[in-house]
Amino acid sequence: MKHSGFVPAGNISHDHALPLCARPAGGRIGLWVTMVWAGVLCLGAVPAASAASRAQKPTEKRAKTAERPAGPAQIPEAAFAPLPAEHPLAPLWNDPEFGRRLLGSYGFHSRLEPPLTDEEQIQWRQTVVPALREGPERAIEVLKPLVRPDGSALFDFTLGTACLQSGDLTNAQLHLEAAVAKHPDFLRAWRNLGFVRARSGDHAGAVVALGRALELGGADAATLGLLGFAHLQLGRPVAAAAATQQALLFKPDDLTLQLQLLQAWAASAQYEPALRLLDEVLAERPDRTQLWQLKAQLHLQRNQRQEAVLAYETLRRLGGARAEDLYTLADLYVLLETPEEAVRVYGEAMATGASAAPERALHAAEVMLAQGGPETARQLLEAVEKRPPAEIAGAVENQRLRLRARLALAQGDGQAALTWLEECLRRFPTDGQALLMAADCYAQLGERERAEFRYQAAAQIEAVAADALLKHAQLLVRHQEYRRAAELLQRAQRLRPRDSVQRYLDEIVKLATQRPSSS
Repeated sequence: MKHSGFVPAGNISHDHALPLCARPAGGRIGLWVTMVWAGVLCLGAVPAASAASRAQKPTEKRAKTAERPAGPAQIPEAAFAPLPAEHPLAPLWNDPEFGRRLLGSYGFHSRLEPPLTDEEQIQWRQTVVPALREGPERAIEVLKPLVRPDGSALFDFTLGTACLQSGDLTNAQLHLEAAVAKHPDFLRAWRNLGFVRARSGDHAGAVVALGRALELGGADAATLGLLGFAHLQLGRPVAAAAATQQALLFKPDDLTLQLQLLQAWAASAQYEPALRLLDEVLAERPDRTQLWQLKAQLHLQRNQRQEAVLAYETLRRLGGARAEDLYTLADLYVLLETPEEAVRVYGEAMATGASAAPERALHAAEVMLAQGGPETARQLLEAVEKRPPAEIAGAVENQRLRLRARLALAQGDGQAALTWLEECLRRFPTDGQALLMAADCYAQLGERERAEFRYQAAAQIEAVAADALLKHAQLLVRHQEYRRAAELLQRAQRLRPRDSVQRYLDEIVKLATQRPSSS
């Protein structure tokens, strides 16, 4: 089963295509093949520019028969400016079949071809064809003096295609644009121009050129697939899906076209058809890790957590789960309230050495604690604390100390919580959350002066100022200092207006009015 090599961009990895043709030990990738000679043999179909050339057709046919070489094996092989494997266009561009299509474009399509004069036909047979047999560099050398403003567009096209094959994209585009300017219905020139523009990253220009080729009747899997790729790069997933679906009519089993269609459907929120196609592809390729990754992501888009967990677990068993996949799987286990599984997967994720590992694991431990699972939260915290010290620094250490305090509070040990919080504030004195937690602890222990000191310090930190003023006011209300409490609540409302706080403020103002001597 052959593959045209179209690849979606973005969150899917580029190693999904089947292995491309290997580089021979003694030369470049083999693309210079039979179709060059097939194109040369089509010369008799090129419309001549004069009646005299038409009258000579029998003689020309005999001449062609006499000139026929021993066979295509004599034609040297070369690649069309191959791309690095990591390039998003590489699976298409480096595909041998795609190269053969480009190579075959040297031949003639009489219905949509520019004419050749008698002199140009002789130049083509005697000069260009032998140069093409030698390779693109020799062809460029021979064709340059043959390209003239009043000459046939065929020479511009052939020179542009040879430049493309040699990797000179700038001159390739220049000569192909000249070819379509001379002969606006030159199908092959429009198609190759679209290929060059896509190869150089001009996706908008590629859409124009490939669209024109399709208007002229040049529909095939390569043209439609590359058109879909260009639309996808331009952020047009609906158009990309339409073009790719048509390409699949020519190659229904092509994996890279299927993946491109999946990406287009996912980008346009067509999750149901995408999942159906994905299941169909997975039935034939169950070991493709990137397909399971995409399946998990699509289920997440539909908020189907259980199905996403199954896909991620399959990906994990296949050994293709990245750190981000493991974190997402662990997060899902937390949301599904299966903390034991979450702890296990978070441990695997942290073992990958990803930079965000401790933060995500500590946040998950906080969620577990809020769900009423202090023991699993403690296990996850201890797993984090076993990481190298370099991974637990700065904000991570700050977060760890606060979580230690929360675990102590969950166990009813206020003094232990204060010990952790004071250590946190010693190292991070502007930690607003730690200041609020410490103030709450002191207030619960009846140490009003220390509590107020911490609330006042927290009120100087913008992120927690409104909450600090509210909590300070609540402490004053407990001591029946309503007037001071009302002032703090008014400040809190100016910083962050809230309906619930406003109602509380109205009640405190009434109390302050009724009992002025107590406030």
